[in-house]
Amino acid sequence: MVTTSSAGEDPGADSGSAYPLRRTPTQDRANRQVERILDAACAEVVERGYDAASTSSIARRAEIAVGSVYRYFPDKRTLIQAIERRNQHRYTEAVRERLAAVADWREAVDVTLDTFREMHRTDPGFRAVVLSGLGDPDLEATPGEFDDQHAGEFAELLVLRFGARDSHEFRLSVTLTIAMGEALSHLAERLPADDAEYVLAQGRPALHRLLEPHLPEGRLEQG
Repeated sequence: MVTTSSAGEDPGADSGSAYPLRRTPTQDRANRQVERILDAACAEVVERGYDAASTSSIARRAEIAVGSVYRYFPDKRTLIQAIERRNQHRYTEAVRERLAAVADWREAVDVTLDTFREMHRTDPGFRAVVLSGLGDPDLEATPGEFDDQHAGEFAELLVLRFGARDSHEFRLSVTLTIAMGEALSHLAERLPADDAEYVLAQGRPALHRLLEPHLPEGRLEQG
């Protein structure tokens, strides 16, 4: 649920090499072709469903030869894996921008939760992953890859910007906050609007309480 880049890191840098590609693109034109393939795969899965989407239909939508798809992606699962990694980069970037002006750690938790919910509702890449029916265990290179990455990044943010006391227990609390935030978001998404607002209103303070023992009270001091 929660993530942000380390200080000075460009979350979009070298994003192509983060994809599970059969061959790494070495030119801008090839990078653009990979992005076009991923965009086409998202559209196909969202419009037709994962089972109906084929490598051939993805190639037609991307207006390239099917061999160009296979040059980078051996199968649909690998395509979805690449889309999920691109989702992670886009989410990181969005959260990083939105947290720039945030001066309270509770607001930081809320902003990351809201960004997670918004991107799952509006971004075709997030919708494609959900509609594929492939969960994190199917898409991660190692178990817990995405949550572990998010936990480390958000814990660093809380320590550096908000004065959290770093410890093993703190890191576990951050990981639990991420897992509970994701579950809260998915629950709210499938409920009627009034019910969703109720569970979010109950759930946000629960996320805050997990982290409260590790953070000082008050807002970030402006220097």
